[in-house]
Amino acid sequence: MHAAEKEFVIRKAATSGQVTISTAVFGRGTDFFCKDDRVQQAGGVHVIQTFFSTEISEEIQIRGRTARQGKKGSYQMILLESDLSKQFGIREGTVEAVAKEDLYNFLNVARQKRRDEDSLAVENNFCEATQTDTLTHKYFDALLDGDADISTQHFRDLYKSFKIKQMPSEMDIDICFAVDQTGSMASFTKSASDTLKAIVEGETSVAKKLQAQFPDIAFTVRFALMGYRDLDDKGDQFKVNIWSKSAHFTQDPRKVISAIDKTLSNPSGGADIAEDHLGAIQHCCTWNLPSDWTSEIKFLMLLTDAPAHGMVPAAFKGTPNADDYGVLHPNSLTCNGVAKILIDRDIDLFFCSFNPQATATTESELSKHLFSHPENTARREVVGIPLVDATKHFAGNSLTGSYGKHMVFVLDESGSMAGDWSGVVKAYNEYLNKRKQNQCGSDLVSVVQFDSTARTTVRLEELSRVRTDLEYAGGGTFFNPAAKSAMDIVNATPLTHVPAVIFMSDGAAGDAAEAAISFSSINRSVQSRFADNLELHVIAFGDGANISQLQQIANASTRGKTYTSGSTAELYNIFVSIAGGRDVTQVLQAEVTKRISDSVADRLSIEYLALS
Repeated sequence: MHAAEKEFVIRKAATSGQVTISTAVFGRGTDFFCKDDRVQQAGGVHVIQTFFSTEISEEIQIRGRTARQGKKGSYQMILLESDLSKQFGIREGTVEAVAKEDLYNFLNVARQKRRDEDSLAVENNFCEATQTDTLTHKYFDALLDGDADISTQHFRDLYKSFKIKQMPSEMDIDICFAVDQTGSMASFTKSASDTLKAIVEGETSVAKKLQAQFPDIAFTVRFALMGYRDLDDKGDQFKVNIWSKSAHFTQDPRKVISAIDKTLSNPSGGADIAEDHLGAIQHCCTWNLPSDWTSEIKFLMLLTDAPAHGMVPAAFKGTPNADDYGVLHPNSLTCNGVAKILIDRDIDLFFCSFNPQATATTESELSKHLFSHPENTARREVVGIPLVDATKHFAGNSLTGSYGKHMVFVLDESGSMAGDWSGVVKAYNEYLNKRKQNQCGSDLVSVVQFDSTARTTVRLEELSRVRTDLEYAGGGTFFNPAAKSAMDIVNATPLTHVPAVIFMSDGAAGDAAEAAISFSSINRSVQSRFADNLELHVIAFGDGANISQLQQIANASTRGKTYTSGSTAELYNIFVSIAGGRDVTQVLQAEVTKRISDSVADRLSIEYLALS
């Protein structure tokens, strides 16, 4: 507003029929001089103040805008109670109880209290500024003196002096586990189960790790668990645990561990390879029971081995049965929509993958949409946790979610096995079925049958086409011919697969030491070709097995493991257990607990500006 225009408005304000609304700045030094006789005859200029001044001097100045130079005038206040509550801490409803003649004094007392508080705050700020100035001088003096230790300590003291909030003495954390329970996850279910239990309870638990890292904060960690399958599994898609009428979360470790055993007991389903991860994230994040997602820090940990629908890596899009919903999610879910849900609920996403090659695009798309979302002002990111070594060789089609395995069975068919051979064949077939259920159709299988000699009855056959009948021969028992046949087959393993051996016998042999040497040679060959030790399972079957001889064979590899089986039923269970795949529990535990601790540390650093 130009000066001339401003002068015109001020002069006009004191004329008849005018209502002028102005900000507080016009209440000081503005001359609303009235020259209008009609206004004077009616009582003069009337000033209404619609806020209660924090400074009485300002109030006096506003009063002085009327009755200028001996003219008539009047003044009053019209105040909004909610403004008094916000500005002076006067509880709403209190003013009504004050007598009209005492109201101004009541407000004046509240104003003086506010002024005293402001004065104290200024004094405290001055003291803090003085302290900061002193610390700054000490820091730079130490730097100039070249004293690294002292300057480092002064820098820490200086940094801590900038805290904008007091570090909390207590903090609640919500962690939800969303675990893919389709068939391909069978290879990793035991590892996932053991890891989740370790996160929940015991010396490796998140609570213990956080307490060690932040000893001054008492953490309460609440857990939720959901197993999920794919879209075509319909009513079985989400397996949710509700601990009470008010929450999907509980801080009782025993309940969570029991639910882990139950929820993760039967991985199955998932007609195609891609899975409904977007649906799983949406389902968990939109829980709305009264005690759901109420903690200060919230994590959703999604564990899977497969890509999301519409996000199969380009190199594998021609794979049969890869993605039945590659164009459009049936429920119209998108990465951007899921990102908004995470932001709205203030939830950090951990994407934990048992097959980083298959899930790379999924993780990348989720990360991109979350980070670039316009409402993500905190610049949250998806935390990717590879649960296996991404540099390891997978089978030719790495979408299947487990290592491409070449399993070499070395089975004792000596005379003493005659009565149990049908049970051995049944256990062998159950292993094949279990691997098929696990979507490991690209596995290779070989079988060496031995008595006093050895014969190869199955050689490098694909799991989907391998023979299921193994004819019995009978005879004496020697181990080394079988070991040498196994060596020949293991060395023929293509680089797209990783060899493993199951050696089973019910007896003893005079060449056990030679067989152990042969298996040591096999292990060295595997180390050279695959940069890992041989996965070696040695089974002592029945009462006649020489366990010490078989342990000697198992010791040929650091990954050698010995089992004892008193019956074909027990042998059946051992084969099924072996079909589950390699245990990566320690990798999971260390990585997951570290990432959670790091995320909590980041949150505390950002919010409280405190050094860990």
